[in-house]
Amino acid sequence: MIIRPFLYDFKKTITSKSVIILVAIVLLISLAIIPLTSIGRTGPPTGLGQAPTLYYRDARYHYLTYFTNQYGDGISGATVTVTFNVTKYSGTVTTNSSGLAFVTVSAPNASYSVMLTEELSGASFSTSLPDPANIHTPLGTVSKIGVLAGSSGGTGDASIQAVVDKQNSSKRDIQVFYTAKYGAVPSSYTLYYKIVPSFNGIFCKGTGGCPFNETDMTRIGNLNNYLQFFDPSIPTGLNETAQVWFEVFAQNGTQVGVANFQAFDLRQPRQPIMSAGIASFFFSGVLGFFIPLMTIIGSYSSYGKDRLTGVLESVLARPVTKRGLAMSRFLSTVLSFTLASAAAVGVVDLLLNSVGGSFLDQSYVLAIIAGLAVEVAAFTGLIFLLSHLLKSTGALLGISIVLFLVLDFFWSLIIFLLTLLLGGTSGSAVALEATFLSYYANPAQFLSLINVYVLQSSSGILLQSSSYGVTLPAIILDGVLWSIVPFLAFLYLAVKRD
Repeated sequence: MIIRPFLYDFKKTITSKSVIILVAIVLLISLAIIPLTSIGRTGPPTGLGQAPTLYYRDARYHYLTYFTNQYGDGISGATVTVTFNVTKYSGTVTTNSSGLAFVTVSAPNASYSVMLTEELSGASFSTSLPDPANIHTPLGTVSKIGVLAGSSGGTGDASIQAVVDKQNSSKRDIQVFYTAKYGAVPSSYTLYYKIVPSFNGIFCKGTGGCPFNETDMTRIGNLNNYLQFFDPSIPTGLNETAQVWFEVFAQNGTQVGVANFQAFDLRQPRQPIMSAGIASFFFSGVLGFFIPLMTIIGSYSSYGKDRLTGVLESVLARPVTKRGLAMSRFLSTVLSFTLASAAAVGVVDLLLNSVGGSFLDQSYVLAIIAGLAVEVAAFTGLIFLLSHLLKSTGALLGISIVLFLVLDFFWSLIIFLLTLLLGGTSGSAVALEATFLSYYANPAQFLSLINVYVLQSSSGILLQSSSYGVTLPAIILDGVLWSIVPFLAFLYLAVKRD
């Protein structure tokens, strides 16, 4: 009977300081899935700007432009230079704390080639601007200049762009850049929006078509600065063909700016389909690395050290057999670390659901837990076995570290040599086959086998796993062998030779 020794050893193992620390580390490591969930989810711009507005006042040309980051925060210190006819007339300023730059150039009314140059953090960008000739009248009013955004005298266009919401990277807010007459701060201007579902490709259903009339739209808020952003109420889950229109209207109902976006770009739905890919990378790449290390350290602490320092001799003086002691220590160690591994998988699944909107497939989760149990059992058996083959704790730790380094760090070299032996080159189908075959010989790569079989892919390459020798019967047989062969060898030595 090993029930009582097992319960005692399990309690002793699970409550030991070393095991508690290791379990806590594994659970903390599972939190590393959080930054991985943001990879590839969005494609936010690195910065926004390059939308100058031009007005003419006091016999001088005035350019107003802005620089913000992807969240709509103003970038100060960017250098903005406007040059007329290369160097004859020019003006240079830096953006202020709001990200705005006011550049004034004193030049007579004539035809010019105009360049806008921007510099920030060592990077430089130049673009040509429309010729500003004949834009002013004796009264000093200014009309819209080509592609220049903004308003001068109320006849230009507002620049309407999307920025990343600071609290939710899958959500976009709306940034509006606008100037009133003669470069004044805008007032009595309002931003409106309208969600337009697709009607067999016909988007515009307003009284005035597209763009819409003010009465067809919903008010978001008033403009009270050159540069500001708004958070429109746009639900998730809209049809990917739906559009959202934004328009800026003056107090008299005149439309002075318009832009439209795909609803998908403004409220990106959660993408549960990506969860399996993120999880597979995390399980095989992160947990697959730390679980063997945790098991090696834990097995040394729970059995190897006691075996080589003679502590087990005093335990055997009690009414317990060698077989019973060996089995109870092995089972308690395996169970403790398997539970910790399962808890880490559960944490990962919960985190993926919180950011991705869906739990992992239950069968996949169970397969991963089973794979981790195989890794724990295999490395526990190997360390327990080594403790009966070596004569000192130093030798056991040294060999254990070498074993870990070979199976986790240098295995790629073994795969490379196996690929050459099979006559293949890196990246070839032969290399894939050599990689998968090598996984069978390495318990630290058992999770990779499961990922290849379940997801039918490897490193983003879709494949038919059975064509490369990865089948369910082979995986099950490999898992059973790694779980019981090291244990049986250890049990034999523990009972027969000691």
